[in-house]
Amino acid sequence: MDRSRLQLVNRAETLLCLARAFLPPRDEADFSAMRDALGPDLRELDAELPLADTPQLTALCDTLAALPDHTRLLTSYSRLFLAPPAPALLNLGFYLDGGVMGGTCQTIERLYAEHGLERDAHFKDTADHLALYLQFLGWSLARAEEALEAGDEAAARKVLTDLHQSIVQHGLPALGKLIAQIDKAEREFPVARIYSQLARLAESALERDAHAIQLLLPRKPTLLDGGLSAANPTTLSGDADTGPEIGCAACGTSFVAGKELASMIAVLETQGLSTDHMKVCPDCRAGVMGMTALAPPKLKKAS
Repeated sequence: MDRSRLQLVNRAETLLCLARAFLPPRDEADFSAMRDALGPDLRELDAELPLADTPQLTALCDTLAALPDHTRLLTSYSRLFLAPPAPALLNLGFYLDGGVMGGTCQTIERLYAEHGLERDAHFKDTADHLALYLQFLGWSLARAEEALEAGDEAAARKVLTDLHQSIVQHGLPALGKLIAQIDKAEREFPVARIYSQLARLAESALERDAHAIQLLLPRKPTLLDGGLSAANPTTLSGDADTGPEIGCAACGTSFVAGKELASMIAVLETQGLSTDHMKVCPDCRAGVMGMTALAPPKLKKAS
């Protein structure tokens, strides 16, 4: 695996920068980091590994530099994502499941646990919050780089395979819908047009990283290959046809999988990939499971 070509460190740093940008700007330090540091950091990272078209990045940097004060940034964030009824939610599962804390959130939380995410009681949002998700991806890319430095290509390949699968199934489909919601809200309300630009950069980063990772992994079917729509991954949740009965990975209840779902599970299992994220019954996909919130930024290497 060619570490120099993959540039995992640069990719990790880019996602970590973007992750911090989607946290609430609570104080003047957060405002200064956004206005004064984020733009130059992204330009520096883009120079090493292109992230977006130059006009797109330039527009964001100009918008950030023009922010007048902390109040403007905080009110924009609050109006978009916090003040009820918030016109846009940063919870990825909302756009894939039609509600919060459904199957996507559970799947993402299990992914974090599998790869050693440390819990922190101070973070009060759900596991599928965009800031936490981007941070996990960035941290995991850095972990893959450490594995390669140690000569453990198998461990690196496992991390990258899991990340690619999640980006394609969760990150990109949800971001596309989130961007549409932010665009609509920024047209309707007097807010700084920052977060639509940031979300587009995050989408560009995930598209770029997913493509690079896929080139290094053994060829296997993915949602990007067609057959199943990356824009509507909920088609994996079953269909009207009768299929085999399987146990729900979340609650243990048996349910009948549709033929399409059963077929996809079979394909992934033949490739040696985990299928627990596919084996979720309709009740768990749609229900509220009362999960403990996870936190940025306290991540640690899995033992």
